[in-house]
Amino acid sequence: MNISRAVPLVVALVWATFSYAQTKAGLSNEQLVQLTENGITLELGGPGQGYNGSLKLTNNGKGKGSAKTDGGQTIKIKGTWQIQGNKFCRVWKDIDAGEEVCETWVPTSSRSVDVYNGDQKIGVNSW
Repeated sequence: MNISRAVPLVVALVWATFSYAQTKAGLSNEQLVQLTENGITLELGGPGQGYNGSLKLTNNGKGKGSAKTDGGQTIKIKGTWQIQGNKFCRVWKDIDAGEEVCETWVPTSSRSVDVYNGDQKIGVNSW
């Protein structure tokens, strides 16, 4: 294949991948409820994410855990959570100025999600 035909093909593939990622649906309300209704321990981040840790979500809407950045900073997580619509909404005491953040969890496998706040990817969770 000559280069003049390959460039448009590569551009089309990149655009299709980008479009798919932008429109990929998050977990539904039902899926989020099923995942969290009995409590769950989430693994946060991992290799290549810049941090790793764990977060225990109890079935009564409380969460507690911590994460450590690759730079060695420990981030403590404690607060409340609930499912609202198709979003995981949380208020962590010392994170995001204690404001509610509602996340969309986009599946990347049967046991992991990319976490979005609006259009911005803010993390990775697995279980």
